[in-house]
Amino acid sequence: MEKEWLKQSPENQDLVIFMLGWAATPNAVCHIDPPGCDVLACHNHSGEPEVLKAADFARYRRIYLFAWSFGVWVAEQSCRELPLYRAIALNGTPYPVDPRWGMRLKVVLRSMQTIARNGGENAFAATGSAADGRYIPTGPYPDRSADDKVDELMNLAELAKAHSAPHLTWHRAYIADKDEIFPPARMRDYWGSVRLGTEFDSYHYPFADAGIVLNEIK
Repeated sequence: MEKEWLKQSPENQDLVIFMLGWAATPNAVCHIDPPGCDVLACHNHSGEPEVLKAADFARYRRIYLFAWSFGVWVAEQSCRELPLYRAIALNGTPYPVDPRWGMRLKVVLRSMQTIARNGGENAFAATGSAADGRYIPTGPYPDRSADDKVDELMNLAELAKAHSAPHLTWHRAYIADKDEIFPPARMRDYWGSVRLGTEFDSYHYPFADAGIVLNEIK
């Protein structure tokens, strides 16, 4: 896991953690500036998930977690020791490679083939614009190589198949009704089973409108 502080000040009492999904860089959320909060983006989940220690974040009054796509599963592994004030899942479940509650395995395999063929082109950049949630926007952070993305996806898929189980208490789960990566019906099925699930009009990338984050910070 790579960690990037997007904002950090001794005056900020609260912390926002973004647990980003596969192939993402901090570009996905660097436009979001929650007032009074430090912002930490976690990405590139190659290898075993890193467990974030509560002592490292003890100075914060409140910790908000926003986990996206495969990042929902990573958060289940990495954030279980943190005293989370609110945990928000976006377009994912704790079971990302699962015949009932996750992505189709053929979609995962097709993603590997696509980035290998296109030399690392952004997996969400095929159509549309960042404004409607169809791809991760560009920004100051460099894109990652095709090999790096394939390695990350293989690692996440293998670990998730072997170690999927819920550990966190989630406070809200957003489901994009036009998600073409993580099937909305499967997300509805899982989050409905735990009495969560809020649908919104978007594609897989959920942060085009910063309000989806800012409205959760209280």
